Amino acid sequence: MKKIEIIPVKDPIKGEIKVPGSKSYTNRALVMASLTKGTSELKGVSRCDDCVALTEALRKLGIGITQNGGEVTVIGNGGDFNEFKGEINVGQAGTTMRFLTAVCSLVPGEIILDGSDRMRERPISDLVNALRGLGADIEYVDKRGYPPLKIKGGKMKGGQVSVDGDVSSQYFTALLLIAPVLEEGIEIKVVGEQVSPSYINMTISGLRDFGVEAINNDYQEYIIGAESDYQPSQYTIEGDASGASYFWALAAVAGGQVKVQNIDPRSAQGDVEFADVLVKMGCKMNQNSADKWIRVIGPAQLKSIAEIDMNSMPDTAQTLAVVAAFAEGETKITGLQNLRVKETDRLTALQAELKKLKVKTEIGDDYIVIHGGNPKGAAIETHHDHRMAMSFAVAGVKISGVKISQPDVVNKSFPNFWEGLESLGVKLKRK
Repeated sequence: MKKIEIIPVKDPIKGEIKVPGSKSYTNRALVMASLTKGTSELKGVSRCDDCVALTEALRKLGIGITQNGGEVTVIGNGGDFNEFKGEINVGQAGTTMRFLTAVCSLVPGEIILDGSDRMRERPISDLVNALRGLGADIEYVDKRGYPPLKIKGGKMKGGQVSVDGDVSSQYFTALLLIAPVLEEGIEIKVVGEQVSPSYINMTISGLRDFGVEAINNDYQEYIIGAESDYQPSQYTIEGDASGASYFWALAAVAGGQVKVQNIDPRSAQGDVEFADVLVKMGCKMNQNSADKWIRVIGPAQLKSIAEIDMNSMPDTAQTLAVVAAFAEGETKITGLQNLRVKETDRLTALQAELKKLKVKTEIGDDYIVIHGGNPKGAAIETHHDHRMAMSFAVAGVKISGVKISQPDVVNKSFPNFWEGLESLGVKLKRK
C-alpha cells in the first residue's frame, strides 16, 4: 500500500475506540522481565514493530519469550547472560537501540548493534560514555557518536555517572533498567535540564511494579541502590496515550466526541495530558479513572494557544501542530529540542508538510509557531515517521485532498491505526 486518502466526514464524529498497549511501557517491561530471575507474565503487550524488534533481539540473547496474542511470558535470567557473538539489527526502533545498548553491555562476547540508515544518524554518544563510565567496552564501528556499535559485554559493577539531560530521556531509562542487576547499583547525575521528564516517571513506575525503588531527586539525580533486585511480576501494560491523542484530536478538528478506552487518567504517561491541552483550545473533556477512559468533545470553533511547553509530552507535538492549523490565530509550541533527533527531524518535517496545507509556520531550535485558520488538502510525505502519518491523517477528516504516503509506517507504534479510524466512521481510499 503506497498511499491512503482520507475522506472528510460529513457529520460530527461520535464513537469510542480502545487503543492498544503502550509501546513505551511494553519495551520497558520486556527488558525488566528479561533481567528478572524467574518468570513474568505480561498482558496487553503492544505488537508494534518496535516491540517486535526488541522481543526478537532479547530472544537472540537467550531470553525465553513466548507469546500468545497480547499475553507474553518472559523467563528472565537475572542479568546473567551466556556468551553471544554476532550482529543485532534493530531497524528504525530508537527505543530498542538505546535499551539494547545498555543490555548488551551485560552480555559476554562481542555484539555489533546496528540499525537503519536513519538510526545511524541518531546520536548515542551520551549513553555510550555513561556505560563506559560504568565499565562497558563499546566502540564505534563507523562514525563516532553514532551506531553501529561494537559491544564487548560482561560484568559491570555500576557506580556514579553524569549524563546531559537535553538530548533523550531514553539514555536515562536505559541506564535505570540495567541498574538493579549491577553490583553497586547506580547514581545518575543530570547535567542541565531533563528532557521529557514524563518518560522518566514511566520508567520509575515500571521499576516499582517489578519490585525496584528508584529515587528521583527533582530530575537532577536518580539513584537505585546496590541492594535492589527485580521481582517476577504479573504485569498489565497500560493503553497507549500517544495513540489516544490522534483520536482526541479527531474530535477537536472534526467536531463531535470520541471516547478512548483503555486509558487511565492517572497514568504516568505524559501524553494523557494532551486532552487537557485540547480543553485549552475550546474542547470539553470528561474521564473515568475506575473504568479507564477519557472522552474529548470538540468545539464549534477551535482557539489558538499563545504559547505552550510540550517538553513533558513531545510525542504529541505533531498532533497539536495539526490541530493548531485549524485554530484562528498563532500557536507557539515550545520544549521541542529533541524532536530533531527522532525518526526524522520532526520540526523541519512539520514545517514542510504544513506548508503543503498552505499553513504558515516558523521554527527554531526548540519551537514551532503555527499560523492557523484555513488549511487546504495536499499529498503528505511521512518522512518514514509514524507520527507524521497519524498526525496529518487528522487533517483529512476535515479537509478534502489529504493523502498520506507510506501509510504502513504506522506499524512502528500503532499497526491498527487505519482500522481504528474506519471504526469511527472515517472512510479511506487505499491506493
